[in-house]
Amino acid sequence: MRIRFVPLSALLLVAGIATPTHSLQAKDVTEAKLPQDRIEVKGHFPLANDRVERLLPTQHYSRYYLYAEYAGGKGATVIDITDAATPTLVANVRYAAKGQPGDLLTLAGTAALVAGRAPERSIEFPQSIRIMNFADPAHPKVAHEFTGVTATGRDAQRGLVFLANGDGIWILHERLAEDPALLSAYAHHVLYDH
Repeated sequence: MRIRFVPLSALLLVAGIATPTHSLQAKDVTEAKLPQDRIEVKGHFPLANDRVERLLPTQHYSRYYLYAEYAGGKGATVIDITDAATPTLVANVRYAAKGQPGDLLTLAGTAALVAGRAPERSIEFPQSIRIMNFADPAHPKVAHEFTGVTATGRDAQRGLVFLANGDGIWILHERLAEDPALLSAYAHHVLYDH
């Protein structure tokens, strides 16, 4: 049996070349499995009334509500969105004074500030709104499209976006992906730093 000696420098060179290739492959696999940011349809509430002009969210105690104000200052539909996945009707309200249309200026729970409607108020044309996925910037994808949108609203505290079109009210949820490195650092802190 004959033993061959390989110089240490040759072994280090081979190990040095093999290691980066292995770590690059592992990195590619890990990046492919990273969680992605999303905007998803959370709930839907069909409306059979007039065109919705504005969407105004508010809160009363531990309940969350959405006022869907109709064009022409005719009133609003109040929707309970505490569970955004299953919105429910609370009431249809009329707030016109002496037959005059009005506009909701602001809401504070169950109180509202209503102003008389100016006759020259312009009405915006319906628009299309798309949920886009830019996870692969070279190949963006349309995840969902809403056509004929007449009003939008937002509840930034809960990460909700509201859209109104001919199909009713759509409730969208913004969800940022959790950073795996941050989660790992936090887990390490909880386990070992206390």
